[in-house]
Amino acid sequence: MSRESNRVLTEGLGTISLRKVFASIRGAFRFTSSGLTLGQKWRLALPGPVLSVGSVLIHNVFIKYYTDMIGLSPKYVGWVYIIYNIWNAINDPMIGVWIDKMRHRPARGKYVYIMRVTVPFMIISSFLMMLSSPSWDQWQIFLLYTIELFIYDTAATAYSVAYQSYTLIAAPTKEERVDVGIIQNYVSQGMSFLVTMIPTLLLVGDGKREVIIPVFSAVILLETIFFTLALRGLRDDAKMYETLNNQHLDTKDIWRESWQIIKSRPFLTYVLFSVITLGPIGFYFTPYLYYMDDVLNTSGLTATIVDVSTHVTALAFLPVMGYIVKKYGTKTSVYWGVIPAVVGYVGIFFANTIWTAAASYILIVFTVNYIKTAASPMGALIIDENERITGVRKTGLFNGLFSLFIVAFSSLQTVVFINVIGAFGYDGLAAAQSESAIFGIRLATGLIPLAAVLIGLIPIAFYPFDKKKEEEISAFSNYARRGGPI
Repeated sequence: MSRESNRVLTEGLGTISLRKVFASIRGAFRFTSSGLTLGQKWRLALPGPVLSVGSVLIHNVFIKYYTDMIGLSPKYVGWVYIIYNIWNAINDPMIGVWIDKMRHRPARGKYVYIMRVTVPFMIISSFLMMLSSPSWDQWQIFLLYTIELFIYDTAATAYSVAYQSYTLIAAPTKEERVDVGIIQNYVSQGMSFLVTMIPTLLLVGDGKREVIIPVFSAVILLETIFFTLALRGLRDDAKMYETLNNQHLDTKDIWRESWQIIKSRPFLTYVLFSVITLGPIGFYFTPYLYYMDDVLNTSGLTATIVDVSTHVTALAFLPVMGYIVKKYGTKTSVYWGVIPAVVGYVGIFFANTIWTAAASYILIVFTVNYIKTAASPMGALIIDENERITGVRKTGLFNGLFSLFIVAFSSLQTVVFINVIGAFGYDGLAAAQSESAIFGIRLATGLIPLAAVLIGLIPIAFYPFDKKKEEEISAFSNYARRGGPI
């Protein structure tokens, strides 16, 4: 073959390859993977984001609200979350097993019914959290804050376990779950934008409690409306549960099954990665508030503009993130996420200008969304693989155990952050922070999350499911739920 022929052939193959890549990326943006239609994926995705909005309000915004507006000492906030973690360790597995045992009833359903019942408890408790007064004693604020968080968390856990169990039935394949997860992320970020825009405007700079309370009340009202719309008409008929062989366990069996799950390699590696990496990097908005307010001393408007622009930039790449995860699998995708993490977190630690901080924050938000997208199918795949091996589906027990180790311990980053800045001398009522306090905020915002990303590579290296194994499990789940390949 001549040199010219070789050149033409190489160019032709390159063109075909590029066309395939661009076609795949276009498909990612259109969410055209097989199975559920785009409309069904949107319908399935909506109940999740509204819960995440409440979580942002409770576990991010209210922390700065309580330290700066209510005047609660950081050490008391830290104790609130220590108690919260202990309660999670007790109630999450119990709720998971209870949901597994609950039978579908024709008159009310099961998973969707649980979600509807728990919503009022979340709404009322989150509203009451706003009403603590700076004039109260520290112990009174601490006690009421703890009780209200206890009520919110119990209801939110039941809602979350029910929703996760429902999603795994309605979207049985890895590809569908990734698409649903991306849609959830878009809706979550869009709604969180509205929630986070308020604290960046009202809590960065000179915030006023008499303005914040009515604004937060309006947010909670909108949250209630969205809950109602997201759950309205959601399918919950008996046919959805026909393919499930649920196991009804007594107390002794629960402990035995729990131990078998906990000591398994897939569970251990996923939980360790979630606790070490996913939890800490997911707690980034509260540090951002402190960073912009006390390190860079920006106005609320500037902080809002930076937050919005960085999220818009990062979220534009979400479908591409999903494409990478579906094409290369979880492990390889996570490894690639280290690059933006290092640049972003190191940059935010050293940043002295708003431009450097904004550029670093873009990479941080990108890292958070990318790694969460990569890890999103992991828990579901573990549940599916266990069902394939044992013949019994234990979604509630698994999700309860996931919550026990992931939800409970992931909030340790909140405790770490608030205690680090407290140890370095942060004073929420001070007009300006000391150099030591500023360094503490930089450390807790930049280097600690980066360490979490790097250490998390250890459990992900031992995670036993490569791309081929993930596809096998996904095919089994699709067959079990739908009776055969699509």
